[in-house]
Amino acid sequence: MQTRLLLLAFGLALAAGSQAQAAEGTVTWNDPSCGFFVMTLPEGTPERFGMYSWKSGADPKLDAVWEGDIVEGEDIELTNKASGEKMAVIHWANAKEQAQLVRNAPVQCASKWKRKK
Repeated sequence: MQTRLLLLAFGLALAAGSQAQAAEGTVTWNDPSCGFFVMTLPEGTPERFGMYSWKSGADPKLDAVWEGDIVEGEDIELTNKASGEKMAVIHWANAKEQAQLVRNAPVQCASKWKRKK
């Protein structure tokens, strides 16, 4: 019985620890033509933006807030904070400015070529 309680406590501690590491980011640029998008990174990180590519699940929409291991993870699962929908993504890079990431987006990203007004 004592072993079961110990295992239960250990499992709860692991679950709480993984939830504490989840960070939030807001989608600031999205190109549905190629599946790449940029999100803000949490305060305290050296870079302010991260570039991701969509693999499966819900589509990233501008201004949507997602949570997960957005700073360090590579193949990660994000959760939409408002709806609870899940999305699998690949984390490619971080940068101090959004323009750096958009400029280095793949050539098939149509919005990369739009001129600013």
